[in-house]
Amino acid sequence: MTSTEERNEQTDWETETGLAHDVDAWIANSKFGTRDEYARKVVETSGDQVTGLMFLCDLVDEAGEIMASQGWSVGSGWIPSEDGSEITHPKRNNVVGSSLYGQLQNRVVKELNVVMQGRGLPTQAKAWDGLGFHWMQEDHATVGGEIKPGLMPTLFLGEREEGTLAAKKSSPASKTTTSAAKKDKGTDEESALVVKLTKMVALFDNATDFQKAALQVSGVAADDKLMSDVLDEGPEGFWESRHA
Repeated sequence: MTSTEERNEQTDWETETGLAHDVDAWIANSKFGTRDEYARKVVETSGDQVTGLMFLCDLVDEAGEIMASQGWSVGSGWIPSEDGSEITHPKRNNVVGSSLYGQLQNRVVKELNVVMQGRGLPTQAKAWDGLGFHWMQEDHATVGGEIKPGLMPTLFLGEREEGTLAAKKSSPASKTTTSAAKKDKGTDEESALVVKLTKMVALFDNATDFQKAALQVSGVAADDKLMSDVLDEGPEGFWESRHA
């Protein structure tokens, strides 16, 4: 039996979710609006069209190409502006934390410690444009009580502007690439994990914060040598040898 036949027999009858998962992507084209299929489900469940409102956006790669389009339910009573740029509520100013949009907001602000002040309000869609995260599928309760996967950020990557990435420290980022190339000069190409972690170096002011974030990246803990480099706080350690 050939390797192709063996692969076909073992894997071709398996299925995939078709959903974006374990990817780096930046938020673009944010707005508040509805998706027909979600709005119909809400009407069937509660009879309230307003609760079909969602925060909608595209997720793009470093080149600005759209990878996926996503939506997080905002909750009941919110009214979108005509162009979808903002929402208002007759009784409150803050988003309810139990809504998927509220969960997204809490994840970014409280867990990933992203400073959103100065970018706008959570009721303004443009506040999110340009922010980059590592995204993973997680289980969430939907309208009607079903448990389905939904994309959520797990790591902050920085900001994207005008088709290019602008990390918190743009100048050190370019120096980091040179330093990393020297360090790994003996290899033809860096592993995907090394590339990802090298980009992250410029986002942190000290090795400790970098280490905490790096250990959350899928695959790092399974690579003994890479993990040893990440945890090394000496001059040959991952962060120390790459930061400017």
